[in-house]
Amino acid sequence: MISVHPPSGFRDFLNQEAKRRLFLMNQISHVYQSFGFLPLETPVVENLDLLMGGGGGEENEKLIFKILKRGEKLAEALPSGDENRIAEFGLRFDLTLPLSRVVALHRGKIQMPWKVFHIGPVWRAERAQKGRYREFIQCDVDIVGAKGLGAEIEVIQAAAFALQSVGASGFELRVNDRRLIQAMAEKFGFTGPKVEQFAVIMDKKDKVEISVLLEQLREALGESLPSDVQPVLEGQLTLDQAVEFHAEAGNDLRTLVSTLQSLHLPLTGIVFDPSLVRGMGYYTGPVFELRHASAGYSFGGGGRYDRLIGRWSGQEVPACGISIGFERLVLLLAELEKESQSDSPILFLPVFDESLRPRICALAAELRGLGLSVDVFPDSGKIKNQFRFASEQGYRWVLVAGENEWSSGIFKLKDFKSGVEIDVQSEDLKDHLLKVFSQSKKF
Repeated sequence: MISVHPPSGFRDFLNQEAKRRLFLMNQISHVYQSFGFLPLETPVVENLDLLMGGGGGEENEKLIFKILKRGEKLAEALPSGDENRIAEFGLRFDLTLPLSRVVALHRGKIQMPWKVFHIGPVWRAERAQKGRYREFIQCDVDIVGAKGLGAEIEVIQAAAFALQSVGASGFELRVNDRRLIQAMAEKFGFTGPKVEQFAVIMDKKDKVEISVLLEQLREALGESLPSDVQPVLEGQLTLDQAVEFHAEAGNDLRTLVSTLQSLHLPLTGIVFDPSLVRGMGYYTGPVFELRHASAGYSFGGGGRYDRLIGRWSGQEVPACGISIGFERLVLLLAELEKESQSDSPILFLPVFDESLRPRICALAAELRGLGLSVDVFPDSGKIKNQFRFASEQGYRWVLVAGENEWSSGIFKLKDFKSGVEIDVQSEDLKDHLLKVFSQSKKF
């Protein structure tokens, strides 16, 4: 039989899980919009030459899902044996390249600076493991056309409050600057292609012992390392010392850190990390990453990429942004038992008898008109089965509206969380429900 399981690294989301994910994405979107960012949608498929030439890094380019040419184009390309000749499109592996293409194409229609957010799926053909899938959601927020640090401050604020809005806490922001990494590499003797080797080795600091990294750096350099390399790896380099490597980058980082600290963001700390590299090849200035003590990987990151858009438009356009790793955020919330949808803001209406369905549906329509979400059980069934359905769906509130309730004009509102059941007069029902649901932070 043909397997009905999705391919490795791809997943189905049903019922409460799908609902929880939609809620989280909506919350993040709401926060982004509250900062004045406008939404963007782009195709999931991009031209392969754009994906391969965008500077997203050799690693990402190797992980592109490529789409074969069709018909005669494929037949003509097949004898070549060149994979890139038999493919013409690819699934996007991030949201930054599509944003850059959009700016290059529609720049005349966009008022700068452009504050934009983009939430959607991306694909990478890599080995699936916990927190890393072949299809996953990214939640990007970017500012295009702004040169100053105000852009960095704005996108970092938006991401921090977006995380807070879904009940996630305990994040630390690490910052560095690509110009500083370049300057350190050159001062330590790494020039030309060895600069990238230096950056790659530095990026392993959280996964590999310092002694191993020092040996790898020595081998890459081909000679003894300067004595000031080890303090950098061990995180002992201060911002004041960073200025000695690159004055502009060091001063920018001092300003960025001090400003963010003055804003009292919902973060555990803002830390200068001279070993922070960020793997993608298009960053040109400050880079930053969100880390959590419970995990050895980032939950999002970004930086300034002033030269990327110019590759497509012929004119450099300053830009910076940050992306929240949605899948890792969902895992973290589950592990911390802070799923934001644990008390579903939906009123459940069981149907005690089919003769009551017209009245139940009419009541549900009135309540929906007030802005409440109401689920009416769509099938005939025993009341205990309907209550079990409501419980399994995660509904907190159930309105008991049987024949006796309609006759007496007194309904019963049951709270599954506390087990409390209260009587509500029919004339007070709407006001009472509005009050109950308005007190829910998720309504």
